[in-house]
Amino acid sequence: MLTTNDILYLLFFSANLTFIVTSIYGWLLKRFYVPNAYKEHVEELFPAQRIVVALYLAQLFEIPYLLLIGHSDALFYVNGVGVMVYCSFTLIIVWAYFFHRTYTKKQLIIFMLPVIITGFILTLPLLGLIPFSPIFRYIMFLAVTIVSGIYVFRLIQFRQLLHKQIFEIDEDEYSNKSDFPLHFARNVEWLPLIVCLFLYACFIINHEIAKMIRDIFYSAASVWFIFHTLNPHRTLSFPNVEELRKREILKSPMSFSSNRLTEEQSKKMENQLLNLLREEKTFLEEHLTMADLADKLNTNKNYLSEIIARSEYRTFYHLINTFRIEHACEIITKNPKEKLEQVAISSGFSSGSAFSQVFKRIKNMPPREFVQLLKMNDIHEK
Repeated sequence: MLTTNDILYLLFFSANLTFIVTSIYGWLLKRFYVPNAYKEHVEELFPAQRIVVALYLAQLFEIPYLLLIGHSDALFYVNGVGVMVYCSFTLIIVWAYFFHRTYTKKQLIIFMLPVIITGFILTLPLLGLIPFSPIFRYIMFLAVTIVSGIYVFRLIQFRQLLHKQIFEIDEDEYSNKSDFPLHFARNVEWLPLIVCLFLYACFIINHEIAKMIRDIFYSAASVWFIFHTLNPHRTLSFPNVEELRKREILKSPMSFSSNRLTEEQSKKMENQLLNLLREEKTFLEEHLTMADLADKLNTNKNYLSEIIARSEYRTFYHLINTFRIEHACEIITKNPKEKLEQVAISSGFSSGSAFSQVFKRIKNMPPREFVQLLKMNDIHEK
């Protein structure tokens, strides 16, 4: 007759074994299998490939826990090493994935040294070399927190940089946020931090049930990732951020080389651009892009980008939306009772919420406050 403890033991063992097996399969798959369509460009298309392979292999640190389920020192070990391994590997992966940052073997060893040393010390009670005392637990809790905190701090820096780059890249091409193509990057910018905080929460809780939930979650994630890798119809969902970052050079007028537009040419084309926007009200097109506007001016995107960067508007997004907001203000001034949702659509915005965000950014006040100011001015004038 199985007792409750026996059933729980089987559940913990099964969940952890499943996680280890899926990790081994994931390692074999990522190490030896590359889709035919990507074989010639795998390093270019998947710059974090080797680090992902290494992360899968590193999951084998879970084996001591599998062999010693029910031991408090094994649980503390696996939770502590887990949070450090994931924080450090995730940091390397996201930098390689989004910014093509590479590391030599020596740099990787130095980068992982805090994890290696702390993880080794955590194994000492498992080997019977030192007792798993309350003092040891307290010291190692602080050590794991500090080591993980360093990597999490770097992940916060990464998220800030990625968020800035996503917005600036999209601003250079699109007039509406809803058209921004970097959905993948925007969706995952918080994911590394969330995963690391989840693992740290498991470390603090330090309970077999929390560990089982973690194992089930990551086993499911591994299965999804394996399926995604084997899916022959998958496509890349975002451009190379590092390549597009090079456009930042356009943000400084002093950076233009002699083979670009002269000041006279730039000013002339800027006047043509502004006249086009004022006379034809091109900015009212909801899904207007940089390419569309370049076609209307009979020029290319590089020249148009340079012109806008040299102007007071700096980006295509800010240029178009400044004209849209001025147009919206004219509508509101003529008819303060007009519904703001209708004003937004009439001004080229995709929604009322998008209109409110842009209005506040440009006018430093929400549109409803602008309406109230107009009403107050009318009362004073009367």
